[in-house]
Amino acid sequence: MFDIIFMKVVYNYMDKDILTGCINGERLAQKKLYEKYYGKMMSVCLRYANSRDEAATILNEGFYKVFTKIDAFDQTGNLEAWIYRIMVNTAIDHYRKEIKLRNIKELDNNVNQNPDQFDVIAEMSADDILELVKQLPLAYRTVFNLHVIEGMTHKDIGEKLGISEGTSKSNLFKARAKMQRMITEKFSVNYKMLENG
Repeated sequence: MFDIIFMKVVYNYMDKDILTGCINGERLAQKKLYEKYYGKMMSVCLRYANSRDEAATILNEGFYKVFTKIDAFDQTGNLEAWIYRIMVNTAIDHYRKEIKLRNIKELDNNVNQNPDQFDVIAEMSADDILELVKQLPLAYRTVFNLHVIEGMTHKDIGEKLGISEGTSKSNLFKARAKMQRMITEKFSVNYKMLENG
């Protein structure tokens, strides 16, 4: 028990030392912070990106914001949670830029279908779901991540992304429907392989 408490004290001291260095603009401290949180934050970015390269772009934009705004961090708060929020917001900003570039029009607001009808997704592993999510179109993937993984309401998603609440619901429904089709196709192919094997 003492070892665990001692390690937490050392860990917090190291975080504060790195944080102080980052506030002072020290490159070595920035490198340590980047290396410490790279893996966790890359996982966040991968949920929103089309590719690993795009995730790396979001990650680097996010860390740029971290380093330029680090003096605004409330040092009584959780540094990892603060960085996490910046990464999610950076991914959302990236999504908005992509939408503007692609000139995607708002989808139909009058979709009144039940988005919770596809329970098969709940039975899948996190890695399987992540692979399916990566295959979704950008608009669907972003809403799916924000609603299902981040727990945001459709109203909040609409405000964040500059779309209507109905569009958010529609995108989530269509994301789940597309995932359901992908699951059906995957299981159908696997079943046929078993039959032919």
